[in-house]
Amino acid sequence: MYNTLNEALRSEAARGERGITFISGEFESVFCSYPELYESAMGTLHHLRMKGIGAGDEVILQLDNNREFLIVFWACLLGGIIPVPLSVGNNEEHLAKVVRIAAVLNNPFIVSDPQHFEKLGDWASRFENAVDRQLSIGDLMKQPEEKISGENGAVLPGDIAFIQFSSGTTGDPKGVVLTHSNLLANIRALKERIGAGDEDAFLSWMPLTHDLGMIMFHLLPLFCGTSQYLMPTWLFIRRPILWMQKADQVGATILASPNFGLKYFLTAYHKTASKRDFAWDLTRIHAIVNGAEPIDVGVCEQFLEELSPYGLERKAIKMGYGMAEACVGVCIQEQDESFRTYYVRRDFLRVGDSAVFLPGDGQGDTLALAGTGTPIQDCRVRICDDLDHPLPEGTVGHIQIAGDNVTSGYYNNAEATEKLFTSDGWARTGDLGFLVEGRLTVTGRTKDIIFINGSNYFPHDIERIAEECADLKVKRMVACGIYNERTGTEEAALFVQFRDKPEEFLTVSEQIRRHLNRVLGLQISVILPVHKLYQTTSGKLQRYKYAAKYKEGTYREIESELARLQRDQEVAAALTRRKPDGEIEQALFRVWSDLLGRERFDLEDSFFELGGTSMLVVQLFERIEELYPGVITMTDIFGSPSVTLLSRLISGSHEPKQTRFHMETVHLSPQYFQAAENGAENQYRMNLSGTDRNRLRSLCLNRRVAEEAVYLALLANTLYEICTESKVVVHTMMDGPGWVIPFCVDFAAIDTIEELLDLANVKKNPGEALLYHIGDIGKEVARPKEGQALCYLGRKEWRPQQGGLPDHFDMMLEWEEAPGTAVFTFGYNAARMNGPRMRELFLSFADALESLLSLDIMAAETAPQ
Repeated sequence: MYNTLNEALRSEAARGERGITFISGEFESVFCSYPELYESAMGTLHHLRMKGIGAGDEVILQLDNNREFLIVFWACLLGGIIPVPLSVGNNEEHLAKVVRIAAVLNNPFIVSDPQHFEKLGDWASRFENAVDRQLSIGDLMKQPEEKISGENGAVLPGDIAFIQFSSGTTGDPKGVVLTHSNLLANIRALKERIGAGDEDAFLSWMPLTHDLGMIMFHLLPLFCGTSQYLMPTWLFIRRPILWMQKADQVGATILASPNFGLKYFLTAYHKTASKRDFAWDLTRIHAIVNGAEPIDVGVCEQFLEELSPYGLERKAIKMGYGMAEACVGVCIQEQDESFRTYYVRRDFLRVGDSAVFLPGDGQGDTLALAGTGTPIQDCRVRICDDLDHPLPEGTVGHIQIAGDNVTSGYYNNAEATEKLFTSDGWARTGDLGFLVEGRLTVTGRTKDIIFINGSNYFPHDIERIAEECADLKVKRMVACGIYNERTGTEEAALFVQFRDKPEEFLTVSEQIRRHLNRVLGLQISVILPVHKLYQTTSGKLQRYKYAAKYKEGTYREIESELARLQRDQEVAAALTRRKPDGEIEQALFRVWSDLLGRERFDLEDSFFELGGTSMLVVQLFERIEELYPGVITMTDIFGSPSVTLLSRLISGSHEPKQTRFHMETVHLSPQYFQAAENGAENQYRMNLSGTDRNRLRSLCLNRRVAEEAVYLALLANTLYEICTESKVVVHTMMDGPGWVIPFCVDFAAIDTIEELLDLANVKKNPGEALLYHIGDIGKEVARPKEGQALCYLGRKEWRPQQGGLPDHFDMMLEWEEAPGTAVFTFGYNAARMNGPRMRELFLSFADALESLLSLDIMAAETAPQ
């Protein structure tokens, strides 16, 4: 077993069988065996030593050519020199980044070509003897005339192998220290997890300056003693189809691509597939590692669907999670499993929330997340709250890692290193996620999340939903949060790649705005066209740049131009638009205009499509209440969401006042209404044990139903057992505080518990079902008649502090989260309902839950797929 990377290269050089094929075109490639790589590296090490560079010195690599890059890289490792790989860029930001990183190091040397050195003018002006520390790659590649001395035999497992600066490094670059032992631990674990061996063939277009390209697609195949094929990234960008073409030609078995690469390939494939008849054989591929965070499930599904005719198996896509601080890999999907998709409620993804699992992606509040598998060998993962306390499975929190592959810290940066680790030695990743059955699912990065009105929104989620509706040839967008100094709040902004005329963008932006508001309930403050998207070398969107540039005023000119065009269009539309007629319409129009910040809109437009949110509904109701006290309810706003409809409702308020809403009830036999104090406690509690809670979550996960849907289905079934009719109605507050929705089920049409669970899991949006605001129930809903009872199910934390629900419902089942368990509270109206019968009802619910968890169906549902 190897103790250092140097031993691995020396061993493979002695075998002399395999090597690296450097691909530069469809028919152009150069093969370099491992013995040749070793000999060339030793020659370059000789030149480095002649320049006075010794063990522990730092060498920045600024090289575009993959072969030259690897020769210098190995020369450094063999000599105990510390290589610092950095991507090569020609714009000001890339050049400034090299200077900033050099300032973190101790006085580094730099390897590049003369043309690039000319662009690094700041390098020479800011560092003493900088010119003398510039090394020309041409000189290093020459064959030494003198006798070449040997390796540095003093290199130890704990020595630094290289320093990995993150591809997203900004103004405060942090260099991750990776030792030989860190890297070998991760390489061994990756080999075991993806089943890599000496008969595999690795193909990659990822840059070698990135951890995925270097560690998984150069060091890992070297460690396995197998062949590797490297395409430069620029070649993939120019000819993405060549990626699969080469996979077919060389018989590649292990590949990788972050999400943007899959999407980029698919775009090119769709353009050429109708013109060319591809005859690829992709049956040999057993792993395509997708390590983008977070992973776009839709793109992966489409990629599999498009390439399945060529023999690509579904389980070949291997979702993974990693970071430079862990070398490269933390979690990767298991070898023989297809990737898992978890559908969750996007509004329950704050730190400390229990993830709410849903059956599918057919609802507006659903977020599809890809599971990334279990932690690899010698690496541990935990989920913690804001105080670094571990959280139970299924709970969203901060992802923290520990293990042999985890770095000891950041190079020459004690402050950042201290912030990286918790008091008990776990590394903070900066990512959020949850664990289910030991499998990690990433929800996003902490600093990327946009916080608006107490809710959190994930940029990738906004981007995905916006792309669904936009009628664009190229659907590429970037969402980020921008700070509004006037209001002191954060707002959401969306930057859309768009190169046509600004006036044509107005239609696109309005389409996106309405769709996001309808699906997410999110009002986008800024939607602007941009010509290009800022990405890291690995394809990750650099969202922070757009927020910074917006703050600097970079987009002020185009924003003003769009505002002018918008005003011109609205003025033209106003000539044909019906104006508010009468005192009520005029008053409502003024209120809407003020709240929505829009001076022009149609009287028939929906408040919600124009940007109305749940918070604005409350403000709208309060403003109308000031003008017309006691005339409408908040529930009315959802039923009459336009100025025209609401005006008609208000103008008709002079009619005789009647109880406005009728809520459906359950019909029970008279014995349940014989109120009796004897033996009645008015309230009963039950704790779900940790074991049962885990079994319930497994059931929910595999059936793709939310946990509360199980409670709702079982309560409805329990009521049906004592109901005098086949129809049962339970009112729920499962989808958010404030709004009560009836769950109606006719058991005459239900045959199995599975059907009932699926029915209970369907979310009803406003307009699809009756909807009541809790503030309206007590004063606007008719009391139940004799023999009828109103039933309720909801989260305890959503119950109003005063009045409302407890005063009106005859039976209430509520649950609340507790560490490792769930607590149920059942209450009833003692003035109407029979206490002992209510106790029997609650015990029946508890028995039904216990029976569900002990059914044979559990074994089938939780069995490995």
